[in-house]
Amino acid sequence: MNPHYPIAAVERETGIPKDLLRQWERRYQFPLPARDDKGDRLYSQQELDKLRLIRLLMERGKRPGKLMALDSAELQQMLDSHAGDDAAELGQLLPLLRQRNLHAIRCWLLQRLASQGLRQFVCHTVTQANFDIGQAWERGELAVHEEHLYTEQIQSLLRQAIHDMYADPRPPRVMLTTVPGEQHGLGCLMVEAVLRLDGCDVIPFGTEMPFQEIIEAANSHQVDVVGLSFSAAFPATDAVVALAGLRQMLPAHIAIWAGGAALCGRPAVAEDVLLTLSLDEVCAAAASWRVQRAC
Repeated sequence: MNPHYPIAAVERETGIPKDLLRQWERRYQFPLPARDDKGDRLYSQQELDKLRLIRLLMERGKRPGKLMALDSAELQQMLDSHAGDDAAELGQLLPLLRQRNLHAIRCWLLQRLASQGLRQFVCHTVTQANFDIGQAWERGELAVHEEHLYTEQIQSLLRQAIHDMYADPRPPRVMLTTVPGEQHGLGCLMVEAVLRLDGCDVIPFGTEMPFQEIIEAANSHQVDVVGLSFSAAFPATDAVVALAGLRQMLPAHIAIWAGGAALCGRPAVAEDVLLTLSLDEVCAAAASWRVQRAC
């Protein structure tokens, strides 16, 4: 079943005000949402994706009237031509961290979130910033406390955005955590954001959850999926062993999704453990779960 979004969710995701969405509907005949039993607008995933591209191009000075007639592929191609400008903007973050200007860092992040919407912010800005900051730290260009400052700011911002999100959860119910020894929780928070945007029922349990507690929580909360994150700091071989142990301990009907930089080489994991190494793969896994259960 294709997801549909109420106008409040579209406003939140795209940053386009409700009144402007209605105005475009009248003036340009796009978007043309369906209606539910109460007559409220319901927007398709395709409309949401196109609106997000339109908003991003408007941020770059394009006029909406010239964008409405283009399809998403054409809009994406136009947006790609501005990729150099976007890379330059992303390059502003590292200098701000080195300057230790907390106010400027938070303003930069808030501006990106407001202009991109939560999904694009998480999938693009945070994903790329995580990589850039990790590389800078490995090269000795960033102090540990500066990396921690970035992480705390991102986590605070994402938690607030998730808290403010329109809540109407439906299966799958996904618990998110890390195993003992994995103290990095940003990956779980990013996954929580995109799953909630797709309407999933998500239960976050924080980091370093003992194996037996994972089993008990999964059973007592009747979850459909246990989602685990393994950062680059966690040994891949240890991750494979942990996943094998959990697969043996969990009931067969509870799926395991695992992701993170430690697994980027796609090691041979236990049977029935699904590697989701990008946020797009996480969303695809949720969609696939729903299709399988609908059959």
